[in-house]
Formats: sequence, structure tokens, C-alpha cells
Amino acid sequence: MSSYYKVVLVRGLVKIDKIDKKIIELLKKDGRISYRKIAEEIGRTEVTVRRRVRKLIKEGVIRRFTVVIDPAKIGKSIQAFVSIPVDVKETSKLVEKLREMEEVSEAYFLAGRTVILLKINVEDLNALSKFLEEKLEILGETRNIETYLILKDLLQE
Repeated sequence: MSSYYKVVLVRGLVKIDKIDKKIIELLKKDGRISYRKIAEEIGRTEVTVRRRVRKLIKEGVIRRFTVVIDPAKIGKSIQAFVSIPVDVKETSKLVEKLREMEEVSEAYFLAGRTVILLKINVEDLNALSKFLEEKLEILGETRNIETYLILKDLLQE
């Protein structure tokens, strides 16, 4: 093991090569792609692909395999980002409440202005209004909430 590799592991980073990057890209496009198909695409054996994917999972590079749903197909045609100013000390309490809200699909704690940024999916503008007025009311200070409607996801087209 090279000394560089030891340093990288100590810092919690994992060194990945071009082959790993190609495998990751193929899995990002289709998490159900077979190891055989990946092997064909990158010119390696299925055993090599299987071993590398296992290693990437073990080292935490691949955290999980998931499904991406089109919210509009299940009646959630309105997507929005909601920026909520927070007191840093209250963040963990808010996270528990946010986990219970089915409208919230993603939540991030941001640097800069101390805010939590939510991505929400709702049926229509009435549901958005109800979410902002009723659901977010339980979070306390709602005066400075900002809402941004998502018109188009430019990278998912």
C-alpha cells in the first residue's frame, strides 16, 4: 500500500480510478443495470465489476441504491424549494418534525444565512398554500420563509 493511499484513507477519502468512475456513472443512470451489462460497457469482466461495486459500497462511496420517482406521475405536480431560517440549536428538533411531513422529499442545512432548505412535492397550489400555512406553522418562526416554485428540472430532461 502506498503512503499516499494511507494518507487518503486516514482523511476518510477513498481514491477511485477511471474504471470506478465509469461504473458509478452507469449505476447513476440505471441502478438496476446488471453487472454483466456494466462489464460489457467498460470492457472488464463481470467478476471485476462485482468486486469493485462491493468495494465502493463497503468504503461508503456508494451509500445506497434508490428509486427516483416522477412526482407528477403520482399526482404531485407542484414542486418547490422552501427556505426556512433557523436557530442552529433548534435544528435537530426540526429534523424530526420534517421527517414526518410527507410533502418533504429532501432537506438540507445550509451555510451562509442559517437556513434549512426543503424540497417539497404537492398536488397543486392550494396544497402548497396549506403546507406553508399549516404544516410549517409547527416549526415556529415562519415570517421569513421563502418559497421558490420549480418550473423545470434542467438536468432530468
